[in-house]
Amino acid sequence: MSELSEKNLQGVPMKPYDMVREGLFVLGGITLVIVLLAIFWGFPDYHPLTMKEVATKEPVAFLQQTVSYFSGTSDLQTYGPPYTNNDANAQQLGPICPDCWLGVVTPLNAKVDLVMQPLQQIGMLNPAVATALKQYRQAPAAQQTKWDNAYTAALDKAVVKHGQVVLPAGHYGPVPQLMTAMLNIAKAGMLEGVLSEDTNPNLAPYNTSYVRALLYMGGPIMDKVATHMDEQGDQWGMSHMQGPYPGAWWLWPYTLLYQIPAIGNLPNADLVAGIIIAIFSLVLIFLPLIPGLNRLPYKIPVYKIIWRDWYEKYPTGDPSKPAAESGAQGTSKPAYAK
Repeated sequence: MSELSEKNLQGVPMKPYDMVREGLFVLGGITLVIVLLAIFWGFPDYHPLTMKEVATKEPVAFLQQTVSYFSGTSDLQTYGPPYTNNDANAQQLGPICPDCWLGVVTPLNAKVDLVMQPLQQIGMLNPAVATALKQYRQAPAAQQTKWDNAYTAALDKAVVKHGQVVLPAGHYGPVPQLMTAMLNIAKAGMLEGVLSEDTNPNLAPYNTSYVRALLYMGGPIMDKVATHMDEQGDQWGMSHMQGPYPGAWWLWPYTLLYQIPAIGNLPNADLVAGIIIAIFSLVLIFLPLIPGLNRLPYKIPVYKIIWRDWYEKYPTGDPSKPAAESGAQGTSKPAYAK
């Protein structure tokens, strides 16, 4: 110990402390808890969900998702920041609106970026797709909307025969051919790669951004998968991740807030939960400076249990008054004993 430390700690009661032993106790306790939780609440370790799997097993659901982007009717088109300039749908609480403050940092045109651009690349290899895409683009906006709406409605009555989606008779224009092209490239396992191209030209020839591919799977498809895997918000989904071990247990306090209907049912539940956790974290950080709260350790003397051997020897906490002297005054029992 340095001379300055000895000077500052002069008169302060001290005792030996084995940090390695305490660390091993903590590690052993946490390991035991994790093993027990894994035995009783372990989650199946499913393989990653891919567009190929969705397109192959649930082609109608895939097409419904794709045509929603193509027709501009998906929630993603009006999501707001950070993808679209639509602050009306941004989560806010009074004047607090972090999304509005940050603005559109990942601009996205769902119809163009998620469908039209992949179709354009497919058209370079398949002239029939290029012709269908040209026909669609040259049609008036009103005609495009009629085709989109008719195709969307027909998918509710579609059937799958030998891996092919069969629609009832109707006037859909070139939309079925375009959607089939998207379905086929997804079945080939190539759509993720197409959507990840050119998302950040600065990273060429390498790319580490999979934002478009992840967003493509959002909405009804991911909602259905989350429900199947018990990962919805009302199922403690944030901490109920995959794998034969407890999920993100450090997020349990955050996830707990979503189980409270008054919070979980709010349209801005994410922001409200985030603000509550932020306030709670700040209280913990500044606890020593908050009047009243900084006296809690004295009101709840857990430290007397942790340092019980010291208080058995010095019940009053004063090393100048050992147990024998305290006993003469009728206070031989430890201070924490009842």
